[in-house]
Amino acid sequence: MLGTRLIARGEARLFYVPVVDSTNTLAMLRAVEAVPGESLEGLVVLTESQTAGRGRQGRRWVDVAGCNVLLSLVLYPRFPLPLVAMFSALAVLDAIADTAGLVAGIKWPNDVLIGERKVAGILIETSSDRAGRLVAVLGIGVNVNGRSEDLAIEQSEGGSVQSYPQAPAAASAPLVQAPTPTTLETECGRSLSREVFIAQLLEHVEDSYLALQEEVGALAERSALLMPPVSAAFFSLPVARHIRERWRSRLQTLGRMVRIQQGARQLEGWAEEVNESGELLLRCRSGERVTVTWGDVGHLSPE
Repeated sequence: MLGTRLIARGEARLFYVPVVDSTNTLAMLRAVEAVPGESLEGLVVLTESQTAGRGRQGRRWVDVAGCNVLLSLVLYPRFPLPLVAMFSALAVLDAIADTAGLVAGIKWPNDVLIGERKVAGILIETSSDRAGRLVAVLGIGVNVNGRSEDLAIEQSEGGSVQSYPQAPAAASAPLVQAPTPTTLETECGRSLSREVFIAQLLEHVEDSYLALQEEVGALAERSALLMPPVSAAFFSLPVARHIRERWRSRLQTLGRMVRIQQGARQLEGWAEEVNESGELLLRCRSGERVTVTWGDVGHLSPE
């Protein structure tokens, strides 16, 4: 039984389709075409299989029908977008712990790993609706059941999407080797209920989302701002700070040698830290310190 207050409540906010090209595409289309005064906040698009699913930077996501959790969620965040990426990754980690009893981690920026094996991916896309509201579509794909050799994988494919973190439109190059994929069933040794997983996932997402919306509302009242800037001041507020600190503590990328592919450019160095908005601070082999806002990351050294 879904225990959310906003997300997927009622027929208007839960849209199931057995097969779709992309849940993110469908969710975004419905959101941006909403008439002024209509709110699709909390709409969930759920499917068994995608024919044109996307990963980050326009890569194709190939799934196995009936084995995975594939959904997209419409949000109207009034807080800095990096926090959507942070709390959504944490929600996946918490749902994995709740249902499979497994400890997962995050590979910067948006991959979820068990050990060094990828079990889930997150894609956040943004646009504006007819009323000018910022729309964020949160897409989550989780390999729940099935054999590791058959599960969802990402394949390189041309094209660009308006995603977070966002790459320049011209970015196109060979990718850093992707982590080996796995499933929750493979890792915990038993088949799991996808319905229970979805319920846990959406409840965790909603808890963080509503807490942040309330926090930004209180800030706006105090400072007479309609929307706060991405600033140290906002990230120091209690809910935002707690989410960022939890997210940082679960990053498997920090403290390791990494290779980062940014279009035709490749960086290699030590992943030292993340800044307040979640960007990666890399110490290159040359000694130069670089702030990384996007890219494909490969872990080169063990934890």
